[in-house]
Amino acid sequence: MVKDNIRKEWKKQTSSKPVNARQAALLIMRKVEREGAYANIALNQTLRENVLTAQDARLAAQIAYGAIRMQNALDYILERFLSKPLEQLPDYILPILRLSLYQLLYLDKIPSAAAVNEGVALAKKYAGQKIGNLVNAVLRQALRQGGLALLPRREEDFTQYLTVTLSHPQWLVERLLKLWPPEEVEAFCLCDNANRQVAIRCNTLRINRQELLQRLQEAGIEGEASPYAPESVVIHNGAAALQGLRQEGLFAVQGEASALVAHALNPRPNMQILDMCAAPGGKSTHMAALMEDQGRVWACDIRPHKLKLIEDAAALLGISIVQPVLADALHLDGQAVGMADGALLDAPCSGLGVLAARADARWRKREEDISRLAEQGLAMLCSVADRVRPGGRLCFSTCTITDEENIDNVRRFLARRNDFRLVPIAGLRRMFHDPQDLRRLEQGYIQLLPHKHHTDGFFIAVLQRNDYV
Repeated sequence: MVKDNIRKEWKKQTSSKPVNARQAALLIMRKVEREGAYANIALNQTLRENVLTAQDARLAAQIAYGAIRMQNALDYILERFLSKPLEQLPDYILPILRLSLYQLLYLDKIPSAAAVNEGVALAKKYAGQKIGNLVNAVLRQALRQGGLALLPRREEDFTQYLTVTLSHPQWLVERLLKLWPPEEVEAFCLCDNANRQVAIRCNTLRINRQELLQRLQEAGIEGEASPYAPESVVIHNGAAALQGLRQEGLFAVQGEASALVAHALNPRPNMQILDMCAAPGGKSTHMAALMEDQGRVWACDIRPHKLKLIEDAAALLGISIVQPVLADALHLDGQAVGMADGALLDAPCSGLGVLAARADARWRKREEDISRLAEQGLAMLCSVADRVRPGGRLCFSTCTITDEENIDNVRRFLARRNDFRLVPIAGLRRMFHDPQDLRRLEQGYIQLLPHKHHTDGFFIAVLQRNDYV
C-alpha cells in the first residue's frame, strides 16, 4: 500500500511538464476553443498541469487572454495573408497564429523576433516544418505590410471599426449604437479591451482600509482607496503578491461595483438576511461584516459544489453568521416566507458589464439570451420577494447593462406586486456626485457603466415591502 501511494505521488509530480509561456498560452486557448472551457478555468487548469515560473505564468495569461479578446482584429489581418479560410487550417495553427500576432501587434515589450520564432517553433512542433514555414511567412508579411494599420479605421466605417478593430460581436455593437451616442459605444468597447485592475475589499472585522493600505505597501503592492465602497482598494501593481496577505483573512477579492450592493441593502447587526445566488460568497461575507458578525446571512445557491466556496470564504475572513444553503431561487415553495429583514438577489444575467474581466465572454454571448435571462430574473425576483417580511427590503442586482434585465424588470415586478415600492438608496449617496446618478439613487436604483464609472457595469435597485400585506 505504501509503495502504491509513493508510486501514485511520483506519477502525479512527474506528470507536470515544463512548458514556456507561449506553449501554455496555446494550451489555454485550445481548452477554450475546443473544450468550451472558460478562460480563467482553462488558465488555472493549465497552471496545475504544467510547470511554469511565476513570470511565465503571468505572460501566458496575458497572451492567451489578449489573443482571445482581440480575436476579430487578429483574424481580420490573418485572412489577408492566407489562401484558405481560417477554419481549414491544420489543428493548433489558428491559435498559434493568433497568439503570435497578438504579441507582435499589442505587446511592445516582446521583441518581434522572439514572437515570430516562438510561433514558428510551436507550429513545427504540432504540424511540421512546412506549416512552420507558413506561419513564419504570414507573421512577417503582417509586420511588413503595416500590422495594426491594416485594421478598419474609425473614420471610414465606424461599425466595422468597433466590430473588427475593437473586436466586439457585431450584434452587440449594433445594439449599443441604437441606445448610445457613437462616442459612448467606442468608450465602452475600449474599456472592455483595457487591462482590468484588481479590486479588493478589506475585512473590517480585522482591519480598516488605511491599515490594509499600509500592509499592502509593506508587501510591495501598490494600491489606492476606491472612490466608491469605503472598504475597497484598487490594486495598481503587485497583484501577484496578494495571495500571502489574503491567507491572513485581511481582505476578499471583490470588484468595486459589487462591493456597493451590501451598502445598498444596508444590513444591520442581528438582522436575518437572505442572499440568493450567493456563490462564491463575496456579497454574503460583506453583509456579514456590516452586521458585525451578529445575526444570520442565509447564503443560498442552486449548485451544491458552490456552497463550499461560500463556506471557505466565510471561514477565511473569520465570519460565523454566514450559513450556506442549497436552494433554487425559482422554486422556494413555502420556505422562509416573510422571514427576512432583507434579501438580496444578484440575478443570473448576460454579464455584459464584466466583459473586461472575462476574455472569452464576449464570444459566448448571444442577443437572444437577453430576453430569456430577463424573464428568468423577473421570475426569481417575484419568488424571492415573498421571503421578505413587511417593512423589509429587497435588493436586486446584476452585472449587466441592458434595460430589459435591469430597470425594465423592476418596473414589471412593481406592476405585479403593489406591496413593494422603490425607495431611495441612502447608503450610496455619499459615493456618487454626478447629478444623474444622484437622481437615480433618489428613485431607488443606479446603473454603473465601465466607461463612465471606471468599474464593472452593474445595476442595483432597492425595493421595500409595505408594512401591511
